[in-house]
Amino acid sequence: MKKMNVQEAQLTPLTYPFLSSSILARSYLFIYEKNEYVIRTGTQLDFLFFVLAGKARIINTEANGKNVILQFIQAEDLIGDLYVVNAEKHTKDVVAIGQLHCLAIPLPIVKQHLINDPLFLTFISTYIGQKLLKRMEHFSLAQTFELKYRLAELLITVAVDGYYSENNTQIADYLGTSYRHLMHTFKKLREQNYIKKQGRGYMIDEAKLIQLITAGSKLS
Repeated sequence: MKKMNVQEAQLTPLTYPFLSSSILARSYLFIYEKNEYVIRTGTQLDFLFFVLAGKARIINTEANGKNVILQFIQAEDLIGDLYVVNAEKHTKDVVAIGQLHCLAIPLPIVKQHLINDPLFLTFISTYIGQKLLKRMEHFSLAQTFELKYRLAELLITVAVDGYYSENNTQIADYLGTSYRHLMHTFKKLREQNYIKKQGRGYMIDEAKLIQLITAGSKLS
């Protein structure tokens, strides 16, 4: 993980009006590499993270030791939002997919300057509400939308530079299907030239996958 002052990072102006120049001056830019942990389960959270670029997965470790993906996040998402508003007491694993850039605001600054700012409270409550709706939609689609369309959307979401290399056992659980059905669907997408096997993953044809998803939406 690479850490630098926000000023050193030469960030483009942010669209968050509650982040004053004095707050940014005491914040950092963290750059994580592929498969590097932003947070580990059960560790203390020291920052509220604003994802500026890249992608990550949030993973929950269940009582039986099984790792389950809860959500994929990308630019404009937050890490630590539920912890900040005291809705979550224990952190979960957050792991970078490819290179991940995060604006990291120390929690003492969040609690001292942001938690009572109406602009920030409106922003974070809206964000958490939208995140809840996305998770509800994810489970709803698992029951109503054919797997190939949901897989196509996921491939676009998590691919880095057009390359997908996730753990397919975890992806099967995330998509609410069996590993066998998932691999059969991968085979069909490969045969229809939506994806191409490369190493342990797949190169995706994003334009063709978008067309597939659009066609599926019209059928639903």
